[in-house]
Amino acid sequence: MKTECLILLIGIKGIDNQSIALAKNLGLKFKTIKIKLNLLIKTFPFFGNIFNNLENNFKLIEKYNFKYLITTGKKLSGVSAALKKLYGNKIINIHLQKPNFYSEYFDILVTPEHDDFYRKKNVIKIVGSLSPFNEMEIEKKNPLIEKKFKCFKSPNVLILLGGKSKRYTPTNTDYSKLLIDIKNAAKKISANVIICQSRRTPNNILYLAEQIFADFKNHFYISKNDEPNIYPSIIKLCNYVIVTNDSVNMISEIASTNKNLFLGYLNEEKSKLKTFHQKLLASNNMKIFKKSFYSFRKIPLDNQKKLNKDFKLILDKLSK
Repeated sequence: MKTECLILLIGIKGIDNQSIALAKNLGLKFKTIKIKLNLLIKTFPFFGNIFNNLENNFKLIEKYNFKYLITTGKKLSGVSAALKKLYGNKIINIHLQKPNFYSEYFDILVTPEHDDFYRKKNVIKIVGSLSPFNEMEIEKKNPLIEKKFKCFKSPNVLILLGGKSKRYTPTNTDYSKLLIDIKNAAKKISANVIICQSRRTPNNILYLAEQIFADFKNHFYISKNDEPNIYPSIIKLCNYVIVTNDSVNMISEIASTNKNLFLGYLNEEKSKLKTFHQKLLASNNMKIFKKSFYSFRKIPLDNQKKLNKDFKLILDKLSK
C-alpha cells in the first residue's frame, strides 16, 4: 500500500495528535497505524537502534510503501531509530520532541525551543507544540455543539483544566483559588462558563468545580469522560479561553487561534516552561489571567512558515 507518509500512533492522544499535526503542517498525505511498544524499547528507546526488535509491528509497517516516517515522544524514538536502520536512505524519519539519545539517528528532528536541544543541523525549532486543528476546522458546523449549547449566548468563557505534571502536583486549594477567581471574573461580564478537562485532571476537581459554581447565575457546563468530546469544536462559541499553566499542548493550540487566551496559574512556574510562557506573552499570543477577562490585540502563534522553510532546507541537504 503506497502512502507519502506513515505515522505511528501509540494511543496517547497528546502524542498522537502532535504527529498528525506535524504531517498536516508539512502538507504530507499520510496514513496512521497504531503499534504496541516493545517493553525494552519503551523503557530504553536507544536499544531500538541496536536490536531492531519491532516484533509484530514490522508486519504492520512493511505493508506500506512510504517515503516519510513520523513519530513523536521519547517512547517512539527508539522505534523510529530502528526503522531508519532497517530502511536506510529509502525513508526519511522525522521525530517530534527531544529524544533521549543522539540526533544522528534521525533525518529530521522537530523540537520545542524550551527543550534547549541544539545538537545537529537537522533540528527544526518550534514554539511550544503544533496544533492538530486550524481556524477553518474550528468554524465547521457541529450539530452536537449547536444543540447542546444553544442557550449559551455570547459572551462565553472556556476553561481548559490540566493536572499533575512531572514538575508539580496541584492541590485542591490551587484549583479552588483559580476557579473562584474565574467565576468572579465571569460574573463581571455576565459570561457563561464551560470547563473541559484533560486526561490529567483529577476527577475530584470536577466535583469541586461543580460546588464552586453551584450558585452561578449564568449557564455552566463541565465536560464528562463518558460524553461525546466537545473539544476543539467548542472553541468556536467562546470569546475567552483560559488554560492552566501545565499544558504546553493546550496553550499552543489556543495560542494558534484568534481567541483571547489567558494563562491561569495553578502554581508558580519555575521550570523551562517559564521560557515558553514568556515567549508567548512577549509576542502577544496570550495574557496572564489577573481576575478579569477582556479583548486584546491577539496575535496567533504561527509555527507553520518556519517549519516548512526549515523542512525544505534540510531536505535539500539530504538530497545532496
